[in-house]
Amino acid sequence: MPVVCAVVQSGVALRLADLIADPTLDLRLVDGAAAALARPIRWVAVTELADPRPFLSGGELVLTTGLRQRSAAAQREFVARIADRDVVGVGFGIGLTHKAVPVATLAEARRRGLPVLEIPYSTPFIAVDQFVADRILEEQYGRFHDLLDEYDTLARSLLSGRGLGALVDSLQQILGAPVMVVDQQGHILATAPAAAPWPVEEILAGVHGTVAGLTATPVLVEEAVVAHLCCRTPRRSADVLPYAVALVGLELARRQAVLAGQRQLVGQVLEDVIRGGITAAEAERRLATFGILAAGGHVVLVGTADPAGDLPVRLTAVPQLPGAITAVVDECLVAVLTPGHDPRRAAQLLLDQLGRYGSAARVGIGGRRAGVAGLRWSYYEAFEAMSRGAGINDRERMSLTGLLLASEDVPLRDLAEDLLRPLREFDARHGGALVRTLREYLDANGSVATVAERLIVHRNTVRYRVEQIESLTGRSLGSTADRVQLWLALAATRIGTAP
Repeated sequence: MPVVCAVVQSGVALRLADLIADPTLDLRLVDGAAAALARPIRWVAVTELADPRPFLSGGELVLTTGLRQRSAAAQREFVARIADRDVVGVGFGIGLTHKAVPVATLAEARRRGLPVLEIPYSTPFIAVDQFVADRILEEQYGRFHDLLDEYDTLARSLLSGRGLGALVDSLQQILGAPVMVVDQQGHILATAPAAAPWPVEEILAGVHGTVAGLTATPVLVEEAVVAHLCCRTPRRSADVLPYAVALVGLELARRQAVLAGQRQLVGQVLEDVIRGGITAAEAERRLATFGILAAGGHVVLVGTADPAGDLPVRLTAVPQLPGAITAVVDECLVAVLTPGHDPRRAAQLLLDQLGRYGSAARVGIGGRRAGVAGLRWSYYEAFEAMSRGAGINDRERMSLTGLLLASEDVPLRDLAEDLLRPLREFDARHGGALVRTLREYLDANGSVATVAERLIVHRNTVRYRVEQIESLTGRSLGSTADRVQLWLALAATRIGTAP
């Protein structure tokens, strides 16, 4: 029966010339140009099929004894069929079906530009097969050994104390091409050589494929793209790139873990400062540990987003803002800007980053104030501004209400929760909207028509809800004093989402 067998694809530059040069095989080039002998052999296929095309994919050396090639027409047809599959040549075994390579075979091979090797009866096909397999294994073992050395070089570079910079330097030497790591904000984290130009905007926009000779591989940390490892066309050892990408990911994950831990520690100090739980002297000492010098003027930014998953955990992964000390306080990212940095620019960058972790991202900007009290004041200005809605919100003049809400000495939030609890419980039990109706009613200065339009309900529905609110809270919305209490309660619970 006809047999088709294949040697495992090697990717090795084993050429027809190498087979001919080996004296143990005793192969002879019957016909073929010298240039054709330089083509690499990817497979060896032994076949006696009249049409072996279904078993060929290109790059094979086809070995045959011509068992089914009795006529000149069959011989020409066989050569034409395998040539269509872009094989590298024909090895014709003589001494069995044919005493010599058929003339028709040689003529068609010449016309197709296909080299023909004569395989003597004394050389079994398995010997050719084994020769190619041994060369493949030898080359693969050598490359595997070199690859391990390259892996070791990259790992040692990363652990040398120079981190990402040393890793990129070593990778550039291994590849023989420029290498760069850029984060999602467009900051180049490391590059080698230092002066190499990079189309950062195209890389981040995903159109780097239009830049000739540039490869950009995404680096993932916890299934999120945090950076790209980029290189120009490697001159060698391109198969080391996946390992390099993994090492870059490990380094960025380590940095992210350090940043997350620092944000938690700074957040604990800021919570104590905001709540007034420590003295000014103790606050200054603890803040200075993280580079916040309370005596200088600082601007506080407060930002958050509607969560897409565990928002507090995700906020620890938000990249660091240049010129800022950042912390996670409850479900907000707080940034204390050091002097000399533009608050508006920092707020825009923070807003863009928060938009990747949730919807309706919003950032509030506090005033520039000095001292521990000023830092606390700036925080509440920023938080109040952030609470006004999506986007960037500048601070407004601090009101008496804001000062009351900022004071830990006044248990306003506790009183607010007690006052609004009956409404929240009613809404929870009945799927109602009393709290929202109350907020809209107060914002509309008691206009039933405006509330009905905003909530898309009938005016009588609004009046009925107002009666329920008055009944459940024991407060009259017709009384200025009661309205003020209810408005303060809503404001306190809104601000109260911060520590």
